[in-house]
Amino acid sequence: MNKVMGCIAAAMTLAALSGCTTYDKAESYVTKPVVKDVKKGMTRDQVRQIAGPASTEITMVHARGTCQTYVIGERDGKPQTYFVSYSDTGRVMNYGFQSCKDYDTDPQAAQ
Repeated sequence: MNKVMGCIAAAMTLAALSGCTTYDKAESYVTKPVVKDVKKGMTRDQVRQIAGPASTEITMVHARGTCQTYVIGERDGKPQTYFVSYSDTGRVMNYGFQSCKDYDTDPQAAQ
């Protein structure tokens, strides 16, 4: 009986540890500097010092200002993007987990 309980305990321990290994291998995008350190109101230069150069930059069509897209990783073979939008005065207005193209959409367009 003790051998059975020991085997069950060992199996449960191995299962728990394998879950931790999988978690450790998963990249957390929240720790990326562009995600955790960029705040509304920062200047374009402050963002560049924190995050480095953006992958792309556009002048927005449906919103005012410009927008920079950063590729922060890859998931399922697709790039994971994060945008930072700037006002006409060069200050951060908004940011989030999508590209500038996806962010700058027509609010009147049918969903």
